[in-house]
Amino acid sequence: MENLNGLIKSEEIEQLIWLVVDQFLIPKFNELGMKASGQWLDALSVKVNGNRGEIWGKDYTQYLVNGRAGGKRPPISVLEKWVNDKFNIYGKEATNMAFAIGNKIAKEGTDYYPDGTDLLEVLQSNECQQFINQKSTEIYIKSVSLEIVRLLKTIK
Repeated sequence: MENLNGLIKSEEIEQLIWLVVDQFLIPKFNELGMKASGQWLDALSVKVNGNRGEIWGKDYTQYLVNGRAGGKRPPISVLEKWVNDKFNIYGKEATNMAFAIGNKIAKEGTDYYPDGTDLLEVLQSNECQQFINQKSTEIYIKSVSLEIVRLLKTIK
């Protein structure tokens, strides 16, 4: 188990990062109306390495954040699955729509390109940073208090 300065456990860091995901990232994702299948949300995970917490997601997160430039059509099978999930359309109609969307993306890129979205910028917002600082301080104070109590018990 990794600790931050020997006092904050990796499990506590992981819990804090999950709070950030729940209170900042997921609401921003929903606000932007990006949900189709729910796979992106389901794939979110948190990894802790030492005193560093990381949020991991699907490989196509880059397209949600930055958009996609024109020039190359995305795979039709991926687009067809997206059409199924987003619009509840299946069969030949879904395939036709996937081809039309793919051709439009190849020609023009996606709506998010080139400006991108603020999906991940929310994690750098002052509100999010203050939240992390506040929660980290609470965890640290609790850990220090427990350590002081433990040391006082050894003095007896």
